[in-house]
Amino acid sequence: MESMVELVDIVKSFKDQSAVDHISAKVRKGEFLTLLGPSGCGKTTTLRMIAGFEEPTSGEILLDGVDVSSKSPHERDVNTVFQNYALFPHMNIFNNIAFGLKIKKMNKKEIQEKVTRALSLVQLEGYEDRFPSQLSGGQKQRIAIARAIVNSPKVLLLDEPLGALDLKLRKQMQFELKHLQRKLGITFIYVTHDQEEALTMSDRIAVMNKGRIEQIGVPDEIYERPRTKFVADFIGETNIFEGRLKEKEGSKAITEIEDGQVINVVDDKEKIDEIKIGEVVVFAVRPERMKVSYEKVANRNTLKGKFKERIFVGSINKTVVLLSNGREVVINEPAVDTLGINEDIDDLYVYWDQQDGVVII
Repeated sequence: MESMVELVDIVKSFKDQSAVDHISAKVRKGEFLTLLGPSGCGKTTTLRMIAGFEEPTSGEILLDGVDVSSKSPHERDVNTVFQNYALFPHMNIFNNIAFGLKIKKMNKKEIQEKVTRALSLVQLEGYEDRFPSQLSGGQKQRIAIARAIVNSPKVLLLDEPLGALDLKLRKQMQFELKHLQRKLGITFIYVTHDQEEALTMSDRIAVMNKGRIEQIGVPDEIYERPRTKFVADFIGETNIFEGRLKEKEGSKAITEIEDGQVINVVDDKEKIDEIKIGEVVVFAVRPERMKVSYEKVANRNTLKGKFKERIFVGSINKTVVLLSNGREVVINEPAVDTLGINEDIDDLYVYWDQQDGVVII
């Protein structure tokens, strides 16, 4: 598939510090790509460079095959939606949306048609004569999106646009934004620090840390097969173990963890081949892949521990088990399937299938 945006070895330095450190990535035409990471990881700086608000220290930014690295924002066929909406308070909704079209000196009939269609796409028909002060937060965000898409840009950049909304409205807007993107076929590049938001909306996710892209892939790959300890720990909950490689059997790593117990991890053979006997193996297991039992379970990875606590979180129960080496393991189970633990009998076994672990670096 053709690329709409290509970042080629991009560096952005402020004085002697690198905000973005040699990143390269391709964003496909019509794709919803999310830049995900904690505060200060470089995701917003990357977005601002694509928009033209920041110039890269080195590297190239290609838009539809054309180098736009040194072009100003108005020379790039991109629009940006900000978290703070940036609506003009003295203009009604029609004029807010039409502002860019008027700058381009379009005729009144074409402006009317484009504004009407944009309002229809964000489901706010009939709001033309209202002012921003008369709208709710969710409505303001929709108008900001309508203003951005009315110009039919090649790329729409969104910088944490749902961050100011309450949880229920934010979840609703996530689905609406994804539906809108599919309907328009415009390339979306979305910035967020919210892992659930990224997993819900994205075609692909680029996980950033300390100015670099640690992993880029489809949501289920990022979640189920994280490549690094940071990605495993940042995306959702995970249990991370360390041990030493005892043996290798094809794609299976036979590992002895800190308290002497042996764990089998099945992963890509190429990844296992890179680890030498005796070297440290770090692997992760998601809490929903683990279960608890009063007895050792045959043909499963099993660790003995003691019950510490149980936390009710709506539809799931979190069980915390303390292993003999002092590590805590969290197990997430549907509330209806949870073992009825007698807290007076605190010895438990934690178990999981060997293919549910993933080796990380």
